Amino acid sequence: ILWLGMVEGGQASLVGLAPINFELYKDSHPTTYISTKLCHVGDNLDRYLMGRQFMVIFIAFCINMSGAPVGGAELWGLPQFII
Repeated sequence: ILWLGMVEGGQASLVGLAPINFELYKDSHPTTYISTKLCHVGDNLDRYLMGRQFMVIFIAFCINMSGAPVGGAELWGLPQFII
């Protein structure tokens, strides 16, 4: 879930910083300046967003698989037709 939060936060940051002048945070946030400068060249942001969609699907699939019940498990002794 942390991985999913990082992917979503990165997307929100990159999309949110797109209309902002890069020079405003060049000195105060040099790492952000470098990454956004690279990401906002050409169609890099659109390509990132498309790849991010696949990553979110993959992460959700992994979370689902890791939380899936074990075959033959009993839930509080309830009959199978209730489960």
